[in-house]
Amino acid sequence: MPRNTLALFFAIAVTACFLQIPFSQATSYTDITAKTAYEAITSGVCPNIVILDVRTRAEFDEGHIKKALLIPHSELEERIDELTEHKNHEIIVYCFCGMRSTMASGILDAHGFTKVYNMIDGFNAWTGQGYPIATSYLTQMFFGISPNPARTTQDITLKGILTDQFSQPVAGQTVKLYYREYCSERAWQYAFAINTNAYGAFFATGKIRKSGIYEVAVYYPGSSYLESSYQLATLLVQP
Repeated sequence: MPRNTLALFFAIAVTACFLQIPFSQATSYTDITAKTAYEAITSGVCPNIVILDVRTRAEFDEGHIKKALLIPHSELEERIDELTEHKNHEIIVYCFCGMRSTMASGILDAHGFTKVYNMIDGFNAWTGQGYPIATSYLTQMFFGISPNPARTTQDITLKGILTDQFSQPVAGQTVKLYYREYCSERAWQYAFAINTNAYGAFFATGKIRKSGIYEVAVYYPGSSYLESSYQLATLLVQP
């Protein structure tokens, strides 16, 4: 596709996204401005949009677009499988000034990704427009409850782990446990707090004396450099 028609193409593509029309006809990556990228990210009309930062980890640490996924362009070929589930989702690619993102967009295009958008002039243009950046990292939480179903006479064990977006353990942080009856409009009830160990893991055990179906939430409130996160589970307690 000639690059001098790309701006017009993306305007049409964004309109298509607004109308929930698939982009399956796209055959190459598209150059877009920081302004167009910002509007696409903040509009909420493309719920599966991926923001791909292809700079170095050091650059990312100094500041990045919120919720961006970091895969340096030099690692993209060997880590391409990490993006497989997004093959037909909108992917906005950026670096500092647009050179590395152009190479990365070409790699994605060559691997069959259908909705790749290269943010020309990169992070430099984004910050030049005064758009918000983040210096904190996303967190992710995984936990399980056993046994489930349980009985009111049994000890119930909750085990989980808290990591950052690089799958590194988040140690020495406090997560909070809440619960409520399933499908209830009642407020969440606070149970207790648990500290993560050196491996980011947390552990708790106890009994629930009343039978029923419960929603269980483990919530991490975040810190100055880590975003908050939570995870839900359903627990069946039998008499």
